[in-house]
Amino acid sequence: MTQFYSSQNNWKTISYLIVRVGLGSYLLIHSLINLNNYDQFIQLSIPYVPQGSELGFLANFTPVVPLLEFFIALMILTGLYARKSLMWAIGLGFFFTALFHYTGDIKTALTYSYTLILKVGLFYSLHYNKFSADYYNLWTTQQAIELEKREKEVQDQKKKVMDSLLGLLQE
Repeated sequence: MTQFYSSQNNWKTISYLIVRVGLGSYLLIHSLINLNNYDQFIQLSIPYVPQGSELGFLANFTPVVPLLEFFIALMILTGLYARKSLMWAIGLGFFFTALFHYTGDIKTALTYSYTLILKVGLFYSLHYNKFSADYYNLWTTQQAIELEKREKEVQDQKKKVMDSLLGLLQE
């Protein structure tokens, strides 16, 4: 898979930025609403995972979902570990789309399907640019690698000079 690390402002990086920030903002607002109305979120979640059904074990994971959505949204919005956060977002989106289809809530399933399409699109067109935290991490790493190379070159030159001086002294 090709990954682009670019400091240029071309149409790919700008469109990727707009979609990433838009999706991240939507997911962040959605998670903040669920966290703000946490009791209501739990009450609305109970019909989807009744205790006596084969999906009853999912009720144990329900309280963690808004917090998980919050951190994933924050990472997508800032572009920090974008690839990993998109993988988690795709997994959650696929799971909830399937769950809502299974329980018969087609309207909510379609909403999750639309965001799932955006998440998959972002994942397969990943462009790290100067507007994401990942680019900054990559740039810093690249600078450190170049500094190490320069230091190694200096050490090699010093060693050559010392070897030639030792050679002259031995003659």
